[in-house]
Amino acid sequence: MDWLKGVKASLIGAAAALAIASPGVAADPGLTDTEITIGLFGPLSGPLVGFGLDPVNAARMWYQEANKKGGIHGRKIKLVIEDDKCTANDVVTVVKKLVTVDNVFMLHGGSCTAALTAAQEYINREKVPYSMLNAAGDNAVIPPLKYTFGAFHGTQRVYAAALAGYAIKELKVKRAAIIVHDDDYGNANLATTRAILEAAKVEVVAAERIPANITDVTAPLLKIRAARPDVILSGAYPAPAVLIAQKYGEYGMTSIPLMQAVQGIPTPAVFARNVGNPAALTNFYHGWSFTDVGDEAIKKKYADIYKSHYPDREAGPFMITGLPSAMAVVEALEKAGRNLTRESFVAAMESLDFKPEILAGPLQFGKDRRDGMRSGFVVKYDGKTQKMMPGVYTWNGKDGL
Repeated sequence: MDWLKGVKASLIGAAAALAIASPGVAADPGLTDTEITIGLFGPLSGPLVGFGLDPVNAARMWYQEANKKGGIHGRKIKLVIEDDKCTANDVVTVVKKLVTVDNVFMLHGGSCTAALTAAQEYINREKVPYSMLNAAGDNAVIPPLKYTFGAFHGTQRVYAAALAGYAIKELKVKRAAIIVHDDDYGNANLATTRAILEAAKVEVVAAERIPANITDVTAPLLKIRAARPDVILSGAYPAPAVLIAQKYGEYGMTSIPLMQAVQGIPTPAVFARNVGNPAALTNFYHGWSFTDVGDEAIKKKYADIYKSHYPDREAGPFMITGLPSAMAVVEALEKAGRNLTRESFVAAMESLDFKPEILAGPLQFGKDRRDGMRSGFVVKYDGKTQKMMPGVYTWNGKDGL
């Protein structure tokens, strides 16, 4: 009967091996005993390539670093990388291709909120876990959707709260002017800014709404100047933000601090060059969520890692924005354990609570929360040098909702 014992032992061993391998192989696409396939995408060409190329490279770099350490519970991360050009049609096409053709386990991508929201219905209907890359628009994560995780460096509400909080605490303002766009982005920024200012008894003496494609900000800036504010809080996109700073300098308003949400100044040196007037930046501040501005050691550490992966390319200032979401994905994959499924990954993301050294505050999600970062810094920028201002300002998750 020894042969029968041998057969039984073999069967038990085979069953045990199958039990380990089967959850990933049988249950979900993109998962084998040795690999986790992730669909990574962003604008790798077109006019908005600056928002995506370095962040995509940074995320890829972080996954490669995880693989160098042995992968995630014995599985290596395999990437399928696509160019979404930051347009809605391309995002939808890329997402559907990654899900139906490449059979990825999860999606990681998107630098432009307006474009990626076009794919969210499909993503959540198909129950594919999705981590936004560096897009951070409020309407992609508020209200929360089960399979979407994002805002890894703060929504408009977060940056609005940081600027308003600093203006109240450090600048001691009593009268404020706000200028934002007449869209969902502007609505979120305006509502949060107004709520925080009014709670602190700061009078909002002007609230100007401008189109995203505005080419002349003369009228709104004249109205703001006439209102005599102690501070100007801007939530403008890059091109209008330049126009506002130019007109602000031209009208001799530089005794009034001009505070710009980070969405309008993705690359400070380019912003200063486009403004073209150093005097306009003598009292200029902007929001930020990363510690690289105030900590040269951290800045150098990640720039060096980037250089080791891409020796022929210098890391741009937007590179670091691609790291937090990749760090969160790796952390959640580790937390989900060897018996990984899409649902266990979603559960791991929901319970995530950790602080990467590159961020102002922790990344935290929950069953009713899909915006990961709620803390921000304020940076003073004179067109040449960036200086981190004291304090970390955290949005409470309520003001402006």
